[in-house]
Amino acid sequence: MTKRYGRLIGAAAFALAALTLAAPASAQDYTMKFGTLTLNDSQHEFIKMYKAEIEKTTNGRIKVEVYPAGQLGNAQRQTEGLRLGTIEAVSGPSELFVGADQRFQAPAMAGLFKDAEHARKVLATPAFRQGIAEMAATRGMILISVHLFDMQSFVYKTPVTKLADFAGKRTRVLASEAEQQAVSALGGAPVPMTLGEVLPAIQQGTIDGASSGMPVFLAFKYHDVAPNQIDTHLWAVVTLGLVSKPWFDKLPADLQKAVRDAAAKVEPELVKWSVTRAEADSKAWLAAGGKTIKLSDAEQAEAVKKVGATLDPILNKNAGVKELYGKLKAAADSVK
Repeated sequence: MTKRYGRLIGAAAFALAALTLAAPASAQDYTMKFGTLTLNDSQHEFIKMYKAEIEKTTNGRIKVEVYPAGQLGNAQRQTEGLRLGTIEAVSGPSELFVGADQRFQAPAMAGLFKDAEHARKVLATPAFRQGIAEMAATRGMILISVHLFDMQSFVYKTPVTKLADFAGKRTRVLASEAEQQAVSALGGAPVPMTLGEVLPAIQQGTIDGASSGMPVFLAFKYHDVAPNQIDTHLWAVVTLGLVSKPWFDKLPADLQKAVRDAAAKVEPELVKWSVTRAEADSKAWLAAGGKTIKLSDAEQAEAVKKVGATLDPILNKNAGVKELYGKLKAAADSVK
């Protein structure tokens, strides 16, 4: 081999190595840890649908790892992870994120929705989502999805059939002031508690019951310890799909678009799934020994009045919550 030929071979090898090392950033793979506190419900299902869609559309450049049932930590840990970029995405009720900003309680405050059908229509509107998205971005989170988890209800160890029965009932709530004040207005004693602690607390008698939605009651088998559901539907449990902004900002533009587009693609299918599942869950609750009752029309109207009266004191002392709630209320009132 001549020296000249050897030099050519060496130069070619060097160039190939340089090209390999300088592979474009767009070819890089990204891992997306996607967590939720719940299991076998619409929040968990959204992540599974999202995983299939984004891995397909990005040819595997974004790989989603699914972590249900609080595997990535409680609400505080997941919120912190999103803001720091150590957790890439979370699906959960808006109130879970009040530790980052009190305005996150606004979508779950009373007075926004007439019923589940109205809530689903409102949540699909850009006007409703914009305010949440703008607020979330200021706290290091990118909003990619909004859906109705369920209309709120309670479960208790002993039957609650009228407003007077709420008196003194120690009731698990999310950590938002709005939900705590709502339960207090009904006569109950609100107890903020992370989801993983609720079932043992009911079993041990630390609390008497919980406020949430049927998917939680059924998935965590509350029918074994608190089989008495009272379907009050005083506010909505609104689930947000949030992505870490520090992580999102590191993605190339095409993958940033894919992150948003994948959520938009699967969300209509998730809504269909949720409607069908809600019907099945109600039947499964009864089949497992659970009971469901509603307040009389007069007492339901009184409950709405009591909870509604808690809004102004909260809004008037927090300008940010008041502003966002006003935007959401205007969007909701515009939808028939």
